[in-house]
Amino acid sequence: MSETTETASSAGAYRGEPSRRKLLEIARYYLFIGIVGFGGPLVHIAMMEADLVGENSREWADESTFMEGLAICNMLPGPASTQLGIFMGWLYAGNLGAIVAGFFFMLPTFVIVVFFSWLYFAYQELPSVVALFYGINPVVIGLIVGASWSMAQSAFAEGRADVEFQFGDETWSIDYLLVGLLAAAVVVTATIGMNPVVQFVVAGAIAVGIYRSGWVRQNWRRVSLWSIVGLLAGITFAIRDRLFALLGPATRRIIEASPLWGLLLAVWANPWVQLFAFMIYTGSFIYGGGLVLIPFIELYVVSEFGWMTGREFVDGIAIGQLSPGPVVMTTAFVGYKLMLDTYGLVTIAVVGALVAMIGAFGPSFAFIMGFFPYFARVRENDIVQSALVGVNAAVVGAILGATVTLAMESFVDPFTVFLAAVTCWLFVRGIHAAALILGGGGVGVAWFVLVV
Repeated sequence: MSETTETASSAGAYRGEPSRRKLLEIARYYLFIGIVGFGGPLVHIAMMEADLVGENSREWADESTFMEGLAICNMLPGPASTQLGIFMGWLYAGNLGAIVAGFFFMLPTFVIVVFFSWLYFAYQELPSVVALFYGINPVVIGLIVGASWSMAQSAFAEGRADVEFQFGDETWSIDYLLVGLLAAAVVVTATIGMNPVVQFVVAGAIAVGIYRSGWVRQNWRRVSLWSIVGLLAGITFAIRDRLFALLGPATRRIIEASPLWGLLLAVWANPWVQLFAFMIYTGSFIYGGGLVLIPFIELYVVSEFGWMTGREFVDGIAIGQLSPGPVVMTTAFVGYKLMLDTYGLVTIAVVGALVAMIGAFGPSFAFIMGFFPYFARVRENDIVQSALVGVNAAVVGAILGATVTLAMESFVDPFTVFLAAVTCWLFVRGIHAAALILGGGGVGVAWFVLVV
């Protein structure tokens, strides 16, 4: 059997057949989860397992298929619980089922984020709103650090146990290599703002070189070739502006005068193209969960493109955390802001939020509907698994590195630093993010009015 035939057969073994009854059932169920699923990805996953798997459920899948889908969704870039919802819809009713599941899963969160985006940008200059976000901003920083704490513990546990210790009620297993990769990602992101994708690739390559040194030695010719190709590609991308400047004036004039160059510049100058292309790029590489969008957006949206300030982005994360859906929906906040600034119309800003959401979540649909059988096979590869161990550590470091930059705008006095520290402590101990944001807003208003 050819590889193409085998892949099609494998896809058919997973994918269900759509029907009107199935699609309506999928729509009702995921609209329900989208409305009541406060608590984050773990709550969404637990609900789907209880409601859709095994006896005394809707029996969309058996336990082994569900767990395989969950494992692959955790390996893929993008929000794991949303991708698992898309997978379950695909499993039950094919591609139409995947689209319906994803749409209704995200719909309530999208409506909430767009509504709060409208409120925020319409009234952000009011003193009461300023006071509210005076307290919310440091809370969001504390939430990110608290989430990174849990992510770091999980990432370190995947490596070697160079040392183990007890911290409170938690047991930490530490791999010195992963600690080094995490620390390097923090420093590189916070200081020079290196592209997160480059960091993830380098971390994965280092992990393979250390953990699978025997395999590297056996395949040193192939490894060397790909290493050289990757190094040259990275250097070329990093110094692309200088390379263009090195071209002679005559050559540059010929390139800049060509119709193709003019067309490319005209297309890229369109804000809709910029927004959609950037969101597809981000959605394709936010490996490790929704918070990984933070270094991407901080680097490009805040620093390079200037679509919004760092403080506005932190406020957008807060709005995303107040919804029952994935933090990745913060991308809708970004799209709303960009088109509101560009056109000054709320209706077009809402369309901008929709375009941003489609771009950010589009890769998740493509991964499940188009490539799931491939990922099912790749997941079993030892080399890939070793690379992902290093990538996980770099992901946490990139998040923390970007948070350093955002914290510099959010911490305006010692009280805000204290508020972030308390938030981190409470979040690690299980207090819900939405409760902390609302509580932080209330405390911030009181402190702002009485002291500031």
